[in-house]
Amino acid sequence: MQPKLRKRIRLEPEIYRTPGWPCHVTIAAKDKRGLFSNEDLARGFVGLLRTTCEKHSVPLYAYCVMPDHVHLLLSASETTSITDFVREMKGRGSKMAWRHGCQGTIWQRSFYDHFLRQDEECRAVAEYIIHNPVRRGMVGEWRDYPFCGSLVYDL
Repeated sequence: MQPKLRKRIRLEPEIYRTPGWPCHVTIAAKDKRGLFSNEDLARGFVGLLRTTCEKHSVPLYAYCVMPDHVHLLLSASETTSITDFVREMKGRGSKMAWRHGCQGTIWQRSFYDHFLRQDEECRAVAEYIIHNPVRRGMVGEWRDYPFCGSLVYDL
């Protein structure tokens, strides 16, 4: 009997290192826990996103920190790949969550990604991401939700 092989979910590594190619990343909390229902933790994670993007010159076209997952629309920089960025965010985000009283594994294994195709406009995808709380019925207007925005676009 042959061992069951796991399907490879990642594209070729060089794709994740290509500056300027936007990728929609979704990072889920372990067991869909509502970690970011804690507003202090959500606010802290947004701050962590901002400083980590600045540190690595990673363009963050859109972000939305939902209670049980995070959406990012970003691309690699000259010095940091998308996978390295997500790894750092998950590691630092875990430590932050533990300081806020969360226990155990914080994140679901890996992350979901979708690289934008030529016919997908980055700004339109960014607007779709920031409207996530509206579609979920959490707020009437995305600007009323303090945990989403863009570091690139003036939305």
